[in-house]
Amino acid sequence: MDEIVGRVYEEVSELLFEISKHFYRNKPNKLLIAHEIADVWLAIENLVEKLGIQKEVQLAKKELDEYEANKELAKDIKSK
Repeated sequence: MDEIVGRVYEEVSELLFEISKHFYRNKPNKLLIAHEIADVWLAIENLVEKLGIQKEVQLAKKELDEYEANKELAKDIKSK
């Protein structure tokens, strides 16, 4: 488990470093950022699987999607 959590931490750190270079140092490398995002994604998927929380994550994603949809709907109604 320590190895899986360490991998998530490592990949997120690398992603943050590349994002910082891109936005704050004006050294854009979108392909490298995309690769780092993919690495983070895989590391998180491994963590979710190891913890056995696939259903919980799906529910959380659904709730977040519903929240975002409601937020957009409220924004549209407010702008009319």
